[in-house]
Amino acid sequence: MDELIKHECKKFSLQVFNWLKSRYSDSVYDFLVLEDENTVSLKIRMNITKTDYEKKGIGIVNYILHTFRFPQNIYVNWRYNRNMFNIYVICNADNNIGE
Repeated sequence: MDELIKHECKKFSLQVFNWLKSRYSDSVYDFLVLEDENTVSLKIRMNITKTDYEKKGIGIVNYILHTFRFPQNIYVNWRYNRNMFNIYVICNADNNIGE
């Protein structure tokens, strides 16, 4: 894994955590960072209502997609189900996400 991109992925995970805590501290239910030699993964679970999801949820996903320095190396998946908003972010330096 390219060390620059891996470092940026780690830095980005901390940035997302701090941003979420500062803006949505009462909604963040779980934040997990998993790391191996090829990828850095973020799993975010938030407890928000459907109206908040429609207003804020898509803004959170857009923030994640537009603030990472290497957008070609990031994959974001999200789902809203029963007042839980789940976001899963995969950052891979090998640029073979989904293969």
